[in-house]
This record gives sequence, C-alpha cells and structure tokens, in this order.
Amino acid sequence: MKNLIGATGILFAAMTAVAQAETLPVYGAWDCKIMDFTLDANTYVVSGQKLAVKSVEKILDDAYGVELTDGYRVSLFDVRSKSLTWHSPASGDTFDCRRK
Repeated sequence: MKNLIGATGILFAAMTAVAQAETLPVYGAWDCKIMDFTLDANTYVVSGQKLAVKSVEKILDDAYGVELTDGYRVSLFDVRSKSLTWHSPASGDTFDCRRK
C-alpha cells in the first residue's frame, strides 16, 4: 500500500507538470517583426533553427525566463494573451511580439 501511495504521488506530480507545460501563456507562435519564434516545453524555434529547451520558469506574474540546453537565455516580459516583449540578456535586443 505504501508503494502505491508513493507511485500515485509521482504520477500526480508528473501529470501536474505536463498540464502546466501545456498551459503556459508564452507557448505558441510569435511574430516579432524582425524575427518569428515558436516555443513549447521542449523546443524553441527561431529563424528556422530548432533548439532544445532546458526550462521555462515564471519569474514574475507577467514574465518568464527561458533557458536552452546550450545555456542561452531569453526573457519574455509583459506577457498577455496576444502580445509579449522578447529580450535577450546576451545581445541586449528587445522586440515587441504579437501572437500569430
């Protein structure tokens, strides 16, 4: 019985993580005029280049940090249902983006 309870807890945690991954407001396709990108829990595609996502974390009520497996990071600020601000700390570039 103890193993069943532990297994149920692990399954619930995994299901919760999947549900959260599917519902983040930053996921989807975005048009930033200078560049387009798409983002989901596993993949960041920018300018036709497909990159692996290490993590997407909420850092404020309307802001998220995205870290790729190669260590590159982007910040997504002022996240709304149809718009956000994309920012690269490495380059200093900032773009206003609209949901496609």
